[in-house]
Amino acid sequence: MANTHLLLLSRWLTPVPAFLAPITRPGCRIGYVPTASSIYPDHAWLDLERDTLGQQGYQVTDLDPELMGAAAFARALQAVDAVFVAGGNTFHLLGALRLAGADRAIVDAVRSGLPYIGVSAGAAVVGPDIAPLALLDDLTEAAPLTSTEGLGLVEVTVIPHAEGTVGGRGPVEATRKRFGNDHRLHFLRDDEAIVVSDGTLRVIPG
Repeated sequence: MANTHLLLLSRWLTPVPAFLAPITRPGCRIGYVPTASSIYPDHAWLDLERDTLGQQGYQVTDLDPELMGAAAFARALQAVDAVFVAGGNTFHLLGALRLAGADRAIVDAVRSGLPYIGVSAGAAVVGPDIAPLALLDDLTEAAPLTSTEGLGLVEVTVIPHAEGTVGGRGPVEATRKRFGNDHRLHFLRDDEAIVVSDGTLRVIPG
């Protein structure tokens, strides 16, 4: 198995260049997956992320598994230098990836060495189980989901916006109390990022 490279963010994209520089070429092509937010009418923050990546010098191309077949999505992953999975509703993200057959394509690509950048829901979905996000995201908004088992690329479930910037501190603390004993949780603040390289996890400024 190739060395895996993941950058997990709560909000800001500042760490992206330093993460990608050692493992990709300058001006590399990033496949942007907007799926987690497809159920929301306001996509302003997605446009901001695309613009930010462009300003950082990357070529950004949308990869939308809800509009592509599984084979086409897998081929598209082979044509990019990194995959970026945006935030939104974690349950919808996982459900939509499964319905499209894109979950396995992402896992296979990342395990083969494709760098993965995940923000908020995109960071949470790579863990072992997204059930602990139940107090932070609305399950009723999600695509059909028969299991909350995540992509399993890391051994912890990331809880983004840990300082309460989305929904306040109450749901975050309730998540800690309800799920902390049965799940390995990592509470990630907006000013932090997680870098995972071949199973080793370290926290850096975000």
